[in-house]
Amino acid sequence: MVIGNLLFCHDAIARCLFLEDRLMDLGPKLKRACDDALHKAKMAWKSGDSETAAANFEAASKTMFKYAEYAQSRSMEYARKRKAIEYRDFARRLREVGIEAPAGKAKLPTPPSSNVDEDARHESVAGETDKSISEAVSALVHTSTITWDDIGGLEETKRDIKYTLGLSLAKPPEGVKITTFRNMLFYGPPGTGKTLLAAATSNSLKVTTEGQALFFNVKVSGVLSKYFGESSKIISEIYGAARDNSPSVVFLDEFESLTSNRDGGEQTGAERRILSTILAELDGLAEKGRSDIFVLTIAATNRPWEIDAAVMSRFEKQILIPLPDEETRQAILEIQLFKKGYQIDFELHELIDDTEGYSGREIERLCKQATSQMIGELNVDLPELIDRGLAATRGYQVKVRPLTLADFERAKTYIKPVTSPAEMQRYLDWSVEAD
Repeated sequence: MVIGNLLFCHDAIARCLFLEDRLMDLGPKLKRACDDALHKAKMAWKSGDSETAAANFEAASKTMFKYAEYAQSRSMEYARKRKAIEYRDFARRLREVGIEAPAGKAKLPTPPSSNVDEDARHESVAGETDKSISEAVSALVHTSTITWDDIGGLEETKRDIKYTLGLSLAKPPEGVKITTFRNMLFYGPPGTGKTLLAAATSNSLKVTTEGQALFFNVKVSGVLSKYFGESSKIISEIYGAARDNSPSVVFLDEFESLTSNRDGGEQTGAERRILSTILAELDGLAEKGRSDIFVLTIAATNRPWEIDAAVMSRFEKQILIPLPDEETRQAILEIQLFKKGYQIDFELHELIDDTEGYSGREIERLCKQATSQMIGELNVDLPELIDRGLAATRGYQVKVRPLTLADFERAKTYIKPVTSPAEMQRYLDWSVEAD
């Protein structure tokens, strides 16, 4: 028995070493194949043959994606994947130039460099993740407690998101490959519930999988400004952690701050690197062939028209989150007033009509302002209770009364809608154009 086990272990180790040798052999071959395709692409580019150059850049892109699988570190893997995306996007641009002008006469763009591994070495020491990066990623991780019931209205939107999740997580029929969605874009005016929807989505993943669904809340502009030189590494680490803790949701807020003016030459090197990293993740490069990994990316923007078309095409689902309609405003008001125990001495529909044009967040602030004013008027002695001691304060019963329309009229002098009808119409017009 012992000898048999030893022989089995010896065979297993031999097979592992054989596979390792095969993988090590394959890496240099892929690198040479990629270099060869790049050489052919650049020769065709110099001669003005944009179509041949584009075809070879696409071949280099596919080979580089495979080469990335044999990287010795996460930073090296992402550097190679970013190069692969650069080659693929460059091929697209070459074809656009080729359509606009005859071959040989078109003004061809400058091709990307091929120093992929050198780029990666500049970005990070292989195999090590900076402590500061880990801490930055940890600060972005949340476990959402928001449920669908916490979001007033938007029933059709919530159903659309649930259907998308269900289709992605359910088991397909044997032999049938169903196209699923792992990238969503929420767009619309500020304060309409985009972050809440993303948080509820994460929470629903936890419920449906009976596991721990992590919610990575990433404000893109904050990552760019606070971690300027390390932003691309932070994004790589976020998605690596998201895959390690699948199922997860990565929420990219203020997404337009990353992708606007992409072709205008105004992006910094850090912005280009973080964009390339995010594009690699949106393409699901690290999840190809892995049915056990589910990372949902939800991006949110208040200005979708500023996002580059090539970036926008990565989002299979693009959902408009508009200003709340009458039914949604009623649901929000009921959550903010009745579910919190407040009473009103008027018909709710009067307040529903008065809040037309308000976002969900503005309605919430309006209710807080009205209730705070009412409580402040009835409890003017609270500061004096503090002077009388802890026991006196804890024994005091806060007084409340039914809210009046006058309370909300006074609150409206402080809380006003920021989205005009013309601005809302722009979202609707863009939605039609995008379709």
